[in-house]
Amino acid sequence: MAITNNGTVNSLTVNQIPSGYTRPTVTQFTDFEYKRTLDLTVLKSTVENASASVTMTNIIGNGSVGITKQVTDILAGDYLASATVTAYADWIGLSNNYSNLDANGDFLKSTANSYQCEVILYVKTS
Repeated sequence: MAITNNGTVNSLTVNQIPSGYTRPTVTQFTDFEYKRTLDLTVLKSTVENASASVTMTNIIGNGSVGITKQVTDILAGDYLASATVTAYADWIGLSNNYSNLDANGDFLKSTANSYQCEVILYVKTS
């Protein structure tokens, strides 16, 4: 018995996918018991790279702040390790925390720039 995170599907629109990026292959299932929408924050300075495709890969896979890591932590908090849980995440939205660019907005202050990721978590137990 274990908690298994199959990974993160990247379902962002084509115009948000950088050249040279390959969407990950993730085992999905349709017999989920529940799905939950998550709004996850990924610190830009932790995952950024000169290559946009590497940055996108890092948003999902970074071992400290990436989407898959955050989802794994959420699953570990929600379920006992003795349960048999299988899950995967579907990344469906990408924005950043600098939505207000006027003089009163966060971008002129000491707020760290972060990616805001809308993710749907699919979970089943057995």
